[in-house]
Amino acid sequence: MFSSVLFAQKVNQELIFELKVDNDMTFFTDHYYSNGVELKVYAAFMKKSPLNFILLPHGKQSKNYYSLTLTHKIYTPIEIYVPQVKGIDHPYASYLLIGSQKESFNNRSRYKLTSALEIGVMGPASGGGYFQNTLHRNISIADHVEGWDTQVGNDFCFQYSAMIEKGIVNVSWFELNAYVGGKLGIPHTEAQVGGYFRVGKFDDYFRHIGIDSSTKWQLWFFVAGDLYFVNYNAAIQGGAYNQGVGRTIPFINSSIWHTRFGGTLVFKKLKLEIGQEVITPTFPTALWHRWAYASLMIGF
Repeated sequence: MFSSVLFAQKVNQELIFELKVDNDMTFFTDHYYSNGVELKVYAAFMKKSPLNFILLPHGKQSKNYYSLTLTHKIYTPIEIYVPQVKGIDHPYASYLLIGSQKESFNNRSRYKLTSALEIGVMGPASGGGYFQNTLHRNISIADHVEGWDTQVGNDFCFQYSAMIEKGIVNVSWFELNAYVGGKLGIPHTEAQVGGYFRVGKFDDYFRHIGIDSSTKWQLWFFVAGDLYFVNYNAAIQGGAYNQGVGRTIPFINSSIWHTRFGGTLVFKKLKLEIGQEVITPTFPTALWHRWAYASLMIGF
């Protein structure tokens, strides 16, 4: 049975690059989740990754996309131009992860499975302070950030994530999907449940990854909402192995609401998405936070 399923799978043969950049500077803030970069390289050779055995299995009718992922995220307190963190505030923290990801689209049964295994580092070794201050040196309105000496200490990261998305409503101009997922490990251990809807002109969400040369134009607007149940957040609480290094906060909020909305434009194998994300407080004395993002996907 296993061999027949493996033989029947459809593996994407295109080379696809996707780059997503998050930043809160759009709203004249520079704190909490301050900056993030995610790069994905979809390629057929990633099907041979030795990590794929631990990723979610797929059905016979699925179209599978395997990718190499790189993620870098930076977190800071509200006051970043003073040497020490004032009061109870978000610690300086950053992490760098590299991983193997699999996305399986099943158009017949209208579901999508996503799973990934990531490893990496957090703390000074991930380069968050260097990256932020290098960026600030090249922006005339931004000064040097003083407090990176107090950041969460170096630690090892190992994280497994999985998500299943299921189609609820699908008509020619409107689509509604629900999903449930979770992450286990460092830097995040959490579960999430949510929904996503969009209106516009688009291919079926479960047909492919979102770009296709057979469709010339796609345009849609979307809103998504998630409820997170958080057990552990290393960017706030520190790493699991190197405790006591840097300034951390022991307590986090166990439930968090997150939403994102925006618009997406697709021309054949080129996709541009621009949106905004909003999150409720992640620890007891925190504030709501928002940031903007842009995502570009190109297929060859």
